[in-house]
Amino acid sequence: MADVWLDVGGVHLEGVTWDDVAGRLRFVDIPRGRVFDVGAPDDVHWVDLPAPVTAVHMTTDPGTLLIADGDGMALTSGGVLTERLAAPLAGRPEIRMNDGNVDPAGRYLAGSMAYAFTTGAAALYRLDADRSLHTVLTGVTCSNGIDWSPDGARCYYVDTPTRRIDVFDADMTGRRTYADTSDQPGMPDGLTVDAEGGVWVAFWGGGRVVRYWEGEPDVVIELPVSQVTSCAFGGPDLDLLYISTSTEELSPAQLRDQPAAGAIFRAVPGHRGRPANRFVI
Repeated sequence: MADVWLDVGGVHLEGVTWDDVAGRLRFVDIPRGRVFDVGAPDDVHWVDLPAPVTAVHMTTDPGTLLIADGDGMALTSGGVLTERLAAPLAGRPEIRMNDGNVDPAGRYLAGSMAYAFTTGAAALYRLDADRSLHTVLTGVTCSNGIDWSPDGARCYYVDTPTRRIDVFDADMTGRRTYADTSDQPGMPDGLTVDAEGGVWVAFWGGGRVVRYWEGEPDVVIELPVSQVTSCAFGGPDLDLLYISTSTEELSPAQLRDQPAAGAIFRAVPGHRGRPANRFVI
């Protein structure tokens, strides 16, 4: 089981990531445009940026963060946007960016989704250090969790409605199914890969995080809330699993039954993670 670690009254918390240099957890509340910076439950800071903000990641400059938002990708420092890096969705209010991650080479891969969940309307992009933007995948519906194997040879990726975890070779070719998650409650959302190569997946509507090993469920962490969005290893020894949750799509009755929805949970899963990659600037 996972326990509530921090209740910030979130609407749709997403994108937990551990800053191993600062020793702090970072995550976002998408519809508020809120970017959190948390050292402990009594050490909580945030800034509000133009909503939506869908993901946050560290860069090679400790004072600068990379975000994904309604238009694309940008750098932020001191609570303000300092540089717009790419805007593939500018002028398209029906679609926004969604989850992303930094690859072992320091490039940013992030995808989009239509608010109406329109089939095939989204894409997965790669932003390089030289600020060039490349479309990696088209025909995506809801681009979600993405992370790499410890040796960097494989990339695991979720397009949520497929109910699969797919795997690519390092050059993002050779797409194939790593795991079919259709036997699990809910749909796959965010994911992270541990130091051994196990793939941990948050299940939206499923109230759980599941570790997959060689394509099969291996560990299940149950939560008392249904809308589980992302997970990441953190703590000084990277042996704690932080899990974000949401209140979206819950009825008033469900919200009464799930008072911890919209909180950050924490579990001790018996596995360790890896330091997060940083976008090269």
